Amino acid sequence: MPISKNQISDNDKTLEIFRNVFVFFGTLSPQGFVLGLEGKIFEKTITEPQLLIGQKFSETVYWQSSEHTSENLEKAIIEATENKNSKVRLDFRVNAEEKIYIELFLQSLFDKENNSEQIFFCAQDVTDRAKEVEYYKARSEQLLYAAENAEIGLWFWDLVEDVIYTSPKCNELFEVEPHDTISFRSFLDIAHPEDRDRVETAFLETQANGREYNIEYRVIYSDGKIHWLAVQGKTYLDDSGKPQKTIGVVRKVTDKRVASEELAKVYAREKKARDEAEEANRAKDFFLAIVSHELRSPLNTILGWTKILLTKEVKEDVQKNALETIEKSARSQAKLIDDLIDLARVASGKMRLELRQINLYEVLRTVYNSQKPLTEAKNVYLDFFSDNENIQVFGDSMRLQQVFTNLVSNALKFTSSGGSIRISAQTGNKAVKVMVKDDGQGISSELLPNIFKQFKQGDEKSSSDRSGLGLGLSIVKILSEKHNGQIQAESKGIGHGSTFTVSLPRCNTEAEPEIEVTKQSAKQDKLLRGVKILVVEDDPDSREVLQLFLEQSGAQVASAESASEAMNLLLESEENLPDVIVSDLAMPNEDGYALIERIRKLPIENGGAVPAVALSAFASANNKQQAFDVGFQKYHTKPFEPDGIVQDILQLVNK
Repeated sequence: MPISKNQISDNDKTLEIFRNVFVFFGTLSPQGFVLGLEGKIFEKTITEPQLLIGQKFSETVYWQSSEHTSENLEKAIIEATENKNSKVRLDFRVNAEEKIYIELFLQSLFDKENNSEQIFFCAQDVTDRAKEVEYYKARSEQLLYAAENAEIGLWFWDLVEDVIYTSPKCNELFEVEPHDTISFRSFLDIAHPEDRDRVETAFLETQANGREYNIEYRVIYSDGKIHWLAVQGKTYLDDSGKPQKTIGVVRKVTDKRVASEELAKVYAREKKARDEAEEANRAKDFFLAIVSHELRSPLNTILGWTKILLTKEVKEDVQKNALETIEKSARSQAKLIDDLIDLARVASGKMRLELRQINLYEVLRTVYNSQKPLTEAKNVYLDFFSDNENIQVFGDSMRLQQVFTNLVSNALKFTSSGGSIRISAQTGNKAVKVMVKDDGQGISSELLPNIFKQFKQGDEKSSSDRSGLGLGLSIVKILSEKHNGQIQAESKGIGHGSTFTVSLPRCNTEAEPEIEVTKQSAKQDKLLRGVKILVVEDDPDSREVLQLFLEQSGAQVASAESASEAMNLLLESEENLPDVIVSDLAMPNEDGYALIERIRKLPIENGGAVPAVALSAFASANNKQQAFDVGFQKYHTKPFEPDGIVQDILQLVNK
């Protein structure tokens, strides 16, 4: 039995409210048949709603405006029956010329009087809103299309409902499925841990003050790769200042950031190179000025006193003082020249060590005895202590003496009258530590990291003694490392003295290969006995030195000054071919590369397989590989290490 108007509302006033609020309303059976229907909209239709009672609501004429409208209504009725309520937006056909958009609400109710289930429904006209939505939807689709093609993600955050609407590209950038809903946590979880707080702060601030936000931050994707995202947008507040919505765009800027970082590295490298070049120029100018001054000063003294002694008669005590001054100046100049020679040897790789087993204690004792008079003359106390009088190391006694003499001289230079210097040796199972400690001026924290660089003379402001070239400590470091040792400088700052510690391996420790080779070559100076070698070198001095060294090592050496002469010697020696060819690469007319290429084309019996060692002033990987490609087996850069060449020749002749 249909529900009457009195059953829908208890009074006419309530019924009038329904008519004013809804375009139509009524009731349905659980199967979707019309039990009651009325509303103002039926004033425009050509059918009376009462005539539809008992008909299937989804099959009435009102839902024929589009293909799926009837089907969607039927689904909403079923959903209301199952879930007690539902909502659906539909096209409502008013007449042949007009249709409106409605939002239909359905609610399942229990009729106690008839003891049955019924469905109450009501509809609101949302045509204006739907048209607006359609308009903005079209505009949004255009904007979305443009954004997707530009690989830009879009989102709209409804802060009132706390719902975020996103474009597919936005989801992709945050590693969320295309049609899944993104939460604020999704933004934060993917952010790099070091950037997460910054991202969260940016969003909180824009929602607090409504300002724009523009940040770039790192994200970590599921494959472990790190990318950069640029996020930009704005929050809109209502009249009371409460945040209503946040809009934003996001795009990946990894390539831009990587390019920017690489460019910054290039600029940094260029700046470093410029700074180093400028520093090198300053060091060169400083070096030339110091060399000029330090060589001229003692020379001026020597020439001055010599002129006086040659032209005037002087008293015996003045003559003695003059000769002592001349001797002191000559020794000072000799020391400067020795330092320059050592520097040249280091730069050319020609500094050689005569390594043998020595007692380091005796070396330190000698240094102590030689430096004692100098320290006493300056009223500085010099002390020596060692916990062992038998400290066996592999080393060059003269060079180690130079190391510790330089350290004591440096300490004396910066120690005032009344101060003290202490040499102490402390032995361990594998190494010995020798410390030279003074209570002098000390070293500033700015200078300490560069104290072993060439031409550094300590803090000029803290010492009036500026003599020397600033090479002493640099040579000390080089010689210490040549002995497989280390040196370290320590100071608490100006006025607190300094300590230099040299660590050297003891004999009972395993020596480095370089030491072993040197020691072996010292004991066995005829390693190349019987080996026939052809030397090809256009420079006569270099050829003479190399030939002399190889002959002193026991080899039988033939030499040629050009590639053509070398080929003639080789072809004339079919019965007595060399065991090894040592050839320079940079030669006029025909270089070493071309020579070996020609030799490798010869038959074996004519020398085509004779192994070859390349000598070159170029040390690049390209030059080395080119030499190997044409047929050289070994490669040495000039200035060459003689012992290294000997070892390579021995390997090539299998001896």
